[in-house]
Amino acid sequence: MLQMIQRQNEVIEKQTNTIEEQMKTIDKQELEINNLRGRVMKLERSEDQKSQHEIFTDVSTPNDTILSTIEKDHLQNEDSKSKFFRRLLAPEVAHNSVAFYAYISNDFGGVGKHHVFVYDTEVTNQGNAYNKHTGVFTAPTTGLYAFCYTAFASGEHVAGETGNYGEVSVQLVHNGAYKGSIYVDTETNWEEEMATGFAILMLQAGDDVVTMSKDVGQGSYHSNDIGRWSFSGFQIS
Repeated sequence: MLQMIQRQNEVIEKQTNTIEEQMKTIDKQELEINNLRGRVMKLERSEDQKSQHEIFTDVSTPNDTILSTIEKDHLQNEDSKSKFFRRLLAPEVAHNSVAFYAYISNDFGGVGKHHVFVYDTEVTNQGNAYNKHTGVFTAPTTGLYAFCYTAFASGEHVAGETGNYGEVSVQLVHNGAYKGSIYVDTETNWEEEMATGFAILMLQAGDDVVTMSKDVGQGSYHSNDIGRWSFSGFQIS
């Protein structure tokens, strides 16, 4: 019995050795095949380049070699692609672009009825369409415009008022016509409230857009590093 098991183990060991030798042979053959494949691909590329050179080569003058029409078209296409991607990566600001952003520089109060809010600190005024002295935006050209405006009511008497705390309705007005509004109201001490409105308007050249109070405001309003009254917009098209 032991001899039979020993003979079987010897057979298994021989078969294992045979399999290992075959695997080595297969690995060697695969390496040779890959090398041959690489040489064939190099030869094919070389032949393609030679054929292209024969196709594109034109008649030579004594001082120069004239590019074929195909080569010229290829160069022009590559130059166009290069310019296109440069424009995507580094877009230039259009000379006629319009965009502005301004905010009120200090806390304030004393808001009357139809009070036009003047955002006296300009951050951006591309196209000079916003007037920081009047709070009026005037459309330089006919087109579609976007506007954003923010109000901030105070739960303190930061501007010297007494009685009620900050409350006001702020309207977006286009040529005297109502286009939107936001509302802020604080009822208790230290209560603060902020609101933001957004609108898209079709304007004609020379049209005016402002923000103004609907009625008499109450109390005080914050506009500081905590939060700002702001007005901004830009031309879409």
